[in-house]
Amino acid sequence: MPITDPCRRKRLPASVLLLVATNLIGLSSSALAGGFYVPMKGAAATGSANVGLASAARDGSTLFYNPAGMTQLGGLFVDIGVDAINADIAVDNRGSQARTLGSAGQDALYAGARGHGEGWIPVPNLFLGTPIMDGRIWVGLAVTSPFGLALDYGPDWFGRYDSYDNSIKTLDIAPTLAYRINDAWSIGGGIDVQYADAELISALPDPLNPGGPTPGSDGRSKLTGDGWDTGFNIGLLYQPSEQTRVGLHYRSGMHHTLKGSAEVSGLHGPLAAANGRFNTRTGLDLPDILTLSLTRAVTPRLTLAGEVQWFGWDAFDEIRVRFANGSPDLVRPQGFENTYTVGLAAEYALHARWTLRGGIQYDESPTTDLLRNTSIPDSDLLWLGVGASYRVSEQLRLDVGYAYGRFARADIDLTLPFYAGSPLESSVEVRGETDSHVDVLSLSVSYRFGG
Repeated sequence: MPITDPCRRKRLPASVLLLVATNLIGLSSSALAGGFYVPMKGAAATGSANVGLASAARDGSTLFYNPAGMTQLGGLFVDIGVDAINADIAVDNRGSQARTLGSAGQDALYAGARGHGEGWIPVPNLFLGTPIMDGRIWVGLAVTSPFGLALDYGPDWFGRYDSYDNSIKTLDIAPTLAYRINDAWSIGGGIDVQYADAELISALPDPLNPGGPTPGSDGRSKLTGDGWDTGFNIGLLYQPSEQTRVGLHYRSGMHHTLKGSAEVSGLHGPLAAANGRFNTRTGLDLPDILTLSLTRAVTPRLTLAGEVQWFGWDAFDEIRVRFANGSPDLVRPQGFENTYTVGLAAEYALHARWTLRGGIQYDESPTTDLLRNTSIPDSDLLWLGVGASYRVSEQLRLDVGYAYGRFARADIDLTLPFYAGSPLESSVEVRGETDSHVDVLSLSVSYRFGG
């Protein structure tokens, strides 16, 4: 349907507006724990289960985790990597039902398959930097994707009226600067210029379908939006001895304004007038992050690390949709809570060329039982990571890492209203239980110019 001036002026019926707001939570993809934060930035990070990264300063990924660590990297460097992530998100039906005119106003089980979203998604990263001013000052650039991924259950699963295909992609471009204050202290920071692109597709029940809604009778709602925002990050690195490093890093939150549209299609009969496309603006609030980590070489071969992180997820308190045609703002509470992670890691140098590593991390979920939904069926997560580095030469190093994350089982218990205040008023109760895990396989290449 082409967008014309009359279409832009058209107001969505209040019942469909409520539906759109209810489904908008899918802008935040449910691929990893910690909400939708993607912690991996290279194979060494993956192999250590994302632990000790603010103090490790082992490769170019320190530009993301703590740019003060650039001062420990020697000369000009380039690091390129890819993190392949497979979020196997499964949701079992536990008695979901619908109440519509077609079910004679009674709660009735409706058609729908088990929810199962999976698929490997590559997430690349790039880090480069060089010293200037006799090595006291460093400049660098980090290109990463700190939030996002995707989840597609398919249009015939039982939770489709909450969401069935949603994604968010972010691109973060961060020019960075670091300064070596003295042999013990370094400071670094960067400006984050971040792009976010989001899409959500969900189903709309046909209230007149005899016996209740089915995939064949459903309509469709599609929400899209994208936008840019800026933030910053700053870090300190303290090295009191050759064996010990302490890192402290802060990453600011961001407030994205995603400009896009809400498109409704496939509705029939009395609801057909709601089909169309409507311009929207939606706020997406990302958390600030505070990290403290310690790295300690306990022997010439064995290095241990510990880390704790805090996430200000309470910024993600609601989803608010603003319509360009003058329709009232729509809000869906999210109620995310602040969280933390804690973990331990170890690294062992077999000899001059091979280094092995492993780690474990507990990652707390910001979701609550009351508001958990199918777009973010998140729960507490336990990470286990293993990895290895191979030094090809003084300049070239190859890294591989694998991490397995197991989500705690969690319930989804939602009541979704549709077409409220009309003769076709309906509701869908989505009842499910999650059984999910995530796999991450990372490869990185690090090159140091000049030996």
